[in-house]
Amino acid sequence: MLLFVVILSLTLQPGLSQRCVNNGIPAQYDTFRIQHLNDKIPENADKSEWQKFIGHIGTWDRPIQSFFLKSEHSNAFAVCSTAGKIYPSRNLCISKKPISFYNVKVSQNKKVTDVKLITDRHVILGCEKIENKCLPIHFEANENKAKPADNAPNCS
Repeated sequence: MLLFVVILSLTLQPGLSQRCVNNGIPAQYDTFRIQHLNDKIPENADKSEWQKFIGHIGTWDRPIQSFFLKSEHSNAFAVCSTAGKIYPSRNLCISKKPISFYNVKVSQNKKVTDVKLITDRHVILGCEKIENKCLPIHFEANENKAKPADNAPNCS
């Protein structure tokens, strides 16, 4: 029981639950931008256009890929600040509002098998401090359609 109280008090101390306290590597953000905030994504769910795009960026090894609409880039970027709330795991933040993105499924034989526009999800992003800015470095699946807790603090 005492161990539980000690662990609980440590996790509730201010500062310990904040995101962007660790210094990330700039390449992590660059990879995130290519894989999720890419300006060259197709503007529709046409599989042949996505086939060309995935071939261009060479991410066939990722069976499920998510890409933010161009109009949502600033909203996705802001999840790591006041547009997001702390999510109770690792360095994750969850958006206060749903953000639209495409989910693209890719087969092992380098074929785009499904493209869906997702409009009803709060997005969960891993955030790290890179060059003194809190930036997204990881897209976490939100298959259970989690929402931010009302009492959760902002991400930064």
